[in-house]
Amino acid sequence: MVPLLRKFIVLVAALCSLGGCVSTSASTSGEPAAVPATQAPIGLFRATVPGLRAGEELYLPLRALRERFGLDVSTGPDGVVRAGYVADDTPLVKRHDPRGPWLHFAQVDVTTWRRISIGPDGIPLSTYDFGTFQYPVEVAQYGMENYSKWVTTGQESYRAKAETVARWLLEHQDDAGGWPVPFAYSYREGLAGELRAGWYSGMAQGIGAAFLAKMRARTGETRYGDAALRALRPLRTEVARGGVLRRFEDRFDWFEEYPTPTPTHVLNGHLFALIGVHDVGELTGDAAAKDMFRRGLATLDRMLPLYDLSSRTSYDLLHYTRTPATAPNPARWSYHSLHVTQLSALNAITGGRYRAIEQRWLGYLDGKALPGN
Repeated sequence: MVPLLRKFIVLVAALCSLGGCVSTSASTSGEPAAVPATQAPIGLFRATVPGLRAGEELYLPLRALRERFGLDVSTGPDGVVRAGYVADDTPLVKRHDPRGPWLHFAQVDVTTWRRISIGPDGIPLSTYDFGTFQYPVEVAQYGMENYSKWVTTGQESYRAKAETVARWLLEHQDDAGGWPVPFAYSYREGLAGELRAGWYSGMAQGIGAAFLAKMRARTGETRYGDAALRALRPLRTEVARGGVLRRFEDRFDWFEEYPTPTPTHVLNGHLFALIGVHDVGELTGDAAAKDMFRRGLATLDRMLPLYDLSSRTSYDLLHYTRTPATAPNPARWSYHSLHVTQLSALNAITGGRYRAIEQRWLGYLDGKALPGN
């Protein structure tokens, strides 16, 4: 399929017009001779699409490829039409500094995300069909965005926004160290069970903890560092006791973004939490956080291969953990791209522990699926 896809894209890029195409044979004037194009229906897997035949070449409309392969098609400033799985290049982290910008967040704009608006208190509001809420996951990401832009640009406007989020996190952190999610949630229409309002998200805990640790290092305010360490408590507390920690195969620590009754093991949420735990350990010197990070790496050694679907990654592992089993849940290409960015950050931290996986998954974005046997 992959070589065929590449050939199709090359052919479409070479398409001149519906009126005719140019062959490689020269005319007596030295100019390429025009080869008339005729309509030719083409079988694309089990569908028939309108195409063109010009000499020995066949041409397909780009629309057919976009619909069949889920391509993002855009025209660049140079006038070249480009087709790929994602519109932008995947950000890769070459160096990770716990005090610096976080991953690619200096280029993130949370306010443009679907469902997001900024409330009068400067905190993101997430609007769903069942209500509008201050969702700790997106609040923490908004804080991390503004921290990253502050340390990158030095602009005080970003500092002010980051401090607004930091104060919100201090005010809304409960006695267990968590930021309760104020709404009930049904993951994948209830396939993993229901979450009642008040649940914690491992993703919010990890990003929020790292953000506060960064704010402590940048501003010197000890209350931020204290709150960062408290935020790790739900990450050390098992789901059955109200936390977000699960032990895969009874031995590998996993931070659940959604601590549903049936384990979901959402990959991007765990990776965000794990990188956050690393930064807390480095910025505070906390031995428990450093041990959590080491255990988390051992978990990835075991579990990362389970997410590899040979041409893209899985968003979760519900197809592995649920009985009866479900079909795999392939990550949207934007999430697959995020997985690659997160792995690049872990490779920057560990000296390339997952470099081969990062490169393989990056190749999937270029259509380089693994060959069959």
